[in-house]
Amino acid sequence: MRIGKLTDEQLEDLVLSRLPKLSKNTLSGAGIGADCAWVKVGDNLMVTSSDPITAGGTKSGTLAIHVSCNDIAACGIRPSGILIVIIVPPSASEDDIKDIVVQASYEASALGVDIVGGHTEVSDSVNSFIVISTAYGIAEKGSSVPLGHARPGDKLILTKTAAIEGTYIVANEHREKIEGKVKEEFIKEALGYSELISVVKEGSLAGALRSSSGSKRDDGFFDSAVNLMHDVTEGGVFGAAFEMADFSKTGVILDKRSVPFTDCSKAICEALGLDLFRLISSGALMIATPEPDRVIEHLRENGVRATVIGEFTDSGKAEYIDLDGSVKVLPPPSADEIYKVDKF
Repeated sequence: MRIGKLTDEQLEDLVLSRLPKLSKNTLSGAGIGADCAWVKVGDNLMVTSSDPITAGGTKSGTLAIHVSCNDIAACGIRPSGILIVIIVPPSASEDDIKDIVVQASYEASALGVDIVGGHTEVSDSVNSFIVISTAYGIAEKGSSVPLGHARPGDKLILTKTAAIEGTYIVANEHREKIEGKVKEEFIKEALGYSELISVVKEGSLAGALRSSSGSKRDDGFFDSAVNLMHDVTEGGVFGAAFEMADFSKTGVILDKRSVPFTDCSKAICEALGLDLFRLISSGALMIATPEPDRVIEHLRENGVRATVIGEFTDSGKAEYIDLDGSVKVLPPPSADEIYKVDKF
């Protein structure tokens, strides 16, 4: 099998179709394009998500905290706790394990998230670091929560810039492959991108922004000004846009010309021949909203850059506008560009 996430077809056939029926307390469980589960806890709602870090190398502790907490934030909820499973190969040292734990502890403290448990072991079943994190957060009754799916006419917003995480991983784990090909100032910039990988700030800000209609739902929660959010992870902006549309049963058209990247990301990806639009991009959050101006202004006032990069449609088609203005089919997610780096 190819390296990377299963295709949507494989995921449905091998995994989702074989899961047991959900209990009445689980409002939303596993699904294509669904990163989080929603569970009733009394009058409140708990949202939870798990993610593995398999290509993070020595920075796996940093990335593990952010990828799962970002999923919770993409539900419009601030994460409150996380569990971490650390599996290292026999070639790892005790200092390697300490480094992962120190990284995770630093990032969790910065986010105000408790590390409440997990598991650590050395195994000859792996040949590189694997860190799996499971985060959760609570939405209290009376708060605002996103609708849960995009609607035709919603604008597609991207926060910050794309390719942040991929740029960070390349600079930290494959520096020797870009030295001499990329300006030293760009490498130094990329080494600091860990400060950009969290979307907890923008996710919780956007989710808490109440819909201008002010409508209260039957379950005691209010509609948010955003309908759906998605952390841009494996597969990059192309993969995230496709997954949002597929999950929402809508069409989408993404404009490549509008997607922002830093000059640093552009230079590093060009040096290695990586596709910016298909590179793992934790640190960027995609938002579907019928009130784009209001959401963008709210984020801007709180120091977060946001850009409209597309729109959800009723066509049922996933498409993108290429750099030359032509409209093309947006492909389903495939193996992330980060896995190509080992071949250089």
